[in-house]
Amino acid sequence: MFGGSVVDSYSHGSTLTQADLAGIIAARIVTGELPQDPSGIYVVLTSSDVTVADGATQFCLTCCNLHGSGEVFGTPFRYAFVGNAARCPSDCASQFQGVASPNANFAADAMVAWLAHALNEVVTNPTFRAWYDRYGLENSEKCEGTFGPTQTVINPDGQPAESNLKFGQRNYLLQQNWVNSKKGHCALNVSQ
Repeated sequence: MFGGSVVDSYSHGSTLTQADLAGIIAARIVTGELPQDPSGIYVVLTSSDVTVADGATQFCLTCCNLHGSGEVFGTPFRYAFVGNAARCPSDCASQFQGVASPNANFAADAMVAWLAHALNEVVTNPTFRAWYDRYGLENSEKCEGTFGPTQTVINPDGQPAESNLKFGQRNYLLQQNWVNSKKGHCALNVSQ
């Protein structure tokens, strides 16, 4: 269920830390611009001039998305960050290098793929004490960069593009996730 959206105009600058991400969300909850929902997942999507740099974590160099938690009014919340792939297309939109994207917007298409990836991580490992393998990889990290079977579609610019999922009238190329059954495998759903 979608609870609303707001635009933040660089309240914490253009280089953010994970504390900044949580602070942006907390401030919007405090002002009533976003509902307080301890079961919800808040998502921060950035423009291409914004980065996250926090210790060893840096958007474009070590990650294209991340997740974390914060607290407001004594109640914890969870969030996901997805950076704009136009900032570093060879790192965060590599699946579209030299080819068209399904919706004719490679940055937005890549961000959708990373958003699905991040939401899976938040659900399966919300507090970093839940699901991860013996190497420390979270569910969606085990299949990062894999897309499974695809089909060719024609994007809005009339170009052929690869897709593996369709929602409504839009096609997407989403990364697979780990299915933890028997020996385990990467798939888009558990029936694959």
